[in-house]
Amino acid sequence: MGFTESLRTCFGKYAKFDGRASRSEFWYFILFCFVYFFVAGFLLGFSGVSDEAFYGATLVLLIPIFIPSIAVAARRLHDINQSGWMQCIFIPGFIADEFLGTGYVIYILTLGLWAFWFSQSGKKGKNRFGVQPRK
Repeated sequence: MGFTESLRTCFGKYAKFDGRASRSEFWYFILFCFVYFFVAGFLLGFSGVSDEAFYGATLVLLIPIFIPSIAVAARRLHDINQSGWMQCIFIPGFIADEFLGTGYVIYILTLGLWAFWFSQSGKKGKNRFGVQPRK
């Protein structure tokens, strides 16, 4: 699956949390989100807006990709035969970090675990979440 086809699929399934997503579909969407925020942040920073305006603009820019990001991550977890709710496993760590003050340790560990999960190859054939997505 190519870059534009992945984006078309992710935005076409805007709030579809069932089914499965291939690795390429997921990672191309993550690449799009990274580039989207990088370019937006560069343009906002270059224009010299205040910090408050920058944070507000970031929240506004998050609106169109927030739901599709959660949906494609749920479908990607389905592809490795896990529940989409496994995305929430990192929330307690982030909350604990606020109370323990561990710095970026918990963030780095959860990011590593997250990357490991989403990089695994999907289950071949049909699983409890549907048929195998095409590559």
